[in-house]
Parts: sequence; C-alpha cells; structure tokens
Amino acid sequence: MSEFITFMGAPIVACILLTLVYTYFGCHVLKREIIFIDLSLAQLAALGTTVAFFFHLELDSPGSLALSFLFIVAGAAFFSSTRSLNTNIPQEAVIGIVYVVGASVALLLASQMPHGAEHLKSLLNGSILWISWTGVLIIFLVILSVGGLHWMVRKKIFEQSLTYKNPLDGNSHSWASDFLFYTTLGWVIIFSVRTAGVFLIFTFLIVPAVCGALFSQSMVKQFITGSIIGILASLTGLLLSYHLDQPTGATLVCTFGATFFASLLINRIKNAG
Repeated sequence: MSEFITFMGAPIVACILLTLVYTYFGCHVLKREIIFIDLSLAQLAALGTTVAFFFHLELDSPGSLALSFLFIVAGAAFFSSTRSLNTNIPQEAVIGIVYVVGASVALLLASQMPHGAEHLKSLLNGSILWISWTGVLIIFLVILSVGGLHWMVRKKIFEQSLTYKNPLDGNSHSWASDFLFYTTLGWVIIFSVRTAGVFLIFTFLIVPAVCGALFSQSMVKQFITGSIIGILASLTGLLLSYHLDQPTGATLVCTFGATFFASLLINRIKNAG
C-alpha cells in the first residue's frame, strides 16, 4: 500500500480536486440542462492547444495557454449570446454544433502535422497517471481562484441555474452570469484537459452530479453526495489501474460508469421499497 501511495499520490490528489470542482459545475450543468457544455468547451480548449502545436508552440507555454483561453472566451460569449436568440432551438443543439466543428477543425490541423494523431489521442485520453506535484499545485490554485470568484457571486450563479429555463423578469444580467459560468468552467478545463483528457473531464463533470441527483433534490446535497461518490470511484479506479496495469484514464471512466449503474440500481431499489 505504501508503494501505491508513493507512486499514485499526485494522481490521487488530482482526482480528488477535479472531482470536487467538476461535481460543483456538474450540479449547475444538470439544472441548466446543458449536459455537453464541457465537451464543447474542452474541445475548444483542445483546439487552441492544437493550433499552438500547429505553429510549433510548446504545449505549456504562455502562447499555448493564451490561444486556448481565447477560444474558451469566444465560445463562452457565443453560448451566452445564442441562448436567447431563438426559443425553438435548444441550447444543446448549439453546443453540439460547436463541438463537432471544433473537433473537425482540430482533426484537419492534426492531419497536417507529423505527430498530429498522437497529439489528438493524448488530448482525448489524458495522462493523469504522470501528473507531478507541481501540476497538482497549479490545478489547486486554479480551482481556488475560480472558487473564490464563484463564492462572491454565488447567489447569482445559483439563481441563474435554478431559473435557467424560466428567467425571472427577463433576468437582465443573465448574459454576464452565463459568460462568467462558461468562462470559469473553461478556465478549469484549460489547466486539466492535458492531464485528464476530454473523456475523463466529461466523466468528472456528469457522473458524480447525476449520482447525487439520484438521491437528493437539493443542489447542495447533490454536490456533497456526488463528491463523496466521485472520490470513492476515483480511488477505486486508480487502485484497479495500478493493480491490473491498465490505462488509468480509461479505467477511471469505466469505474465511474459502473458507479453510475450501481447508484441507479440502488435508487430503483430504494424507490421500489
């Protein structure tokens, strides 16, 4: 066990931090019914990284981060603006269009690069097993900054999520609130997409929040329940990956999937009882 802790210490802490922050965002995403928003934002961040890679910029360089953030800000502004353009078009449709176009542009760019396929594979699967303590610290500081900002405007964020489909009195600040929500979620994604990968980020965002929603109607209780379930699933996935010598990202996703089905079964048994 000591060998496991020594080797997997940084990935364990990273998974706990990412579970907490993405479960928080996931609870809001479920209320807003924009389930695939993080896939779309993650793809935009990955597109920024791919553009940087295309122009031979280091992946962790300021230029690469700036390009990713530029794409995130553009996406956040677009999503915030299109929500009220046409009530006949679901926001999920717009989010899906941005995702598939972003993915296709990234694929076209990658096809022009010698190691483009490996780059895209890395962005999808991540490499959380190899995260350093410096990487963990960076993620912690990013989460701390986002958490502090959300705490200051928590009332507005929660009101926006709870009334997302039926804004109160037109909600004059809805664009700004949406933009803040999307941009801060994208900021977290920028600093975790290379570590966790697009698939695992989506898993962190949705599965714990859905499991929490199965057992409670309160967003606070959903967050607490989802966080506990997500942390336990993360530790289980890391243990399985370590002892079975399997890819960490894929093992974590499958473990979260099994956790969801187990939670769904428990919920059905509870309701039947």
